[in-house]
Amino acid sequence: MKALRLACAALFLATGGAAGAQTASDAQCILLGNIFAGQAKEPNAKKMAEASVYFYLGRIGNQMTSAQLKAMLDAQSQTITQANAGPAMGKCAAAVQAKVEMLQSMKGPAKPAPAKPAPGKPAQPPGR
Repeated sequence: MKALRLACAALFLATGGAAGAQTASDAQCILLGNIFAGQAKEPNAKKMAEASVYFYLGRIGNQMTSAQLKAMLDAQSQTITQANAGPAMGKCAAAVQAKVEMLQSMKGPAKPAPAKPAPGKPAQPPGR
């Protein structure tokens, strides 16, 4: 029983670390998207940077508080330099583009479920 508890604890620690690293990477992409959206001269580059901000913001978990997000953004801002900003933004944009292409590759639009008729008055038998 003790071994099972230790295995579960190790699993939670391993997945928590991966999620934390992913969130830190997402925070960096939010910052980079924000920077490039404000500085991009080309309209398509500006749109991609803006889309990246929203894409990565959506990946940040709802359980994160504003103080935690601010701390993460502050920490990630220290990792961005003039030399690594462009390549890092390229990786962020490539991930967004891959998701867009995945959605576009699906054949045809999703078909909505057939609408159910609204319940109305039951029909009256003839002659009444």
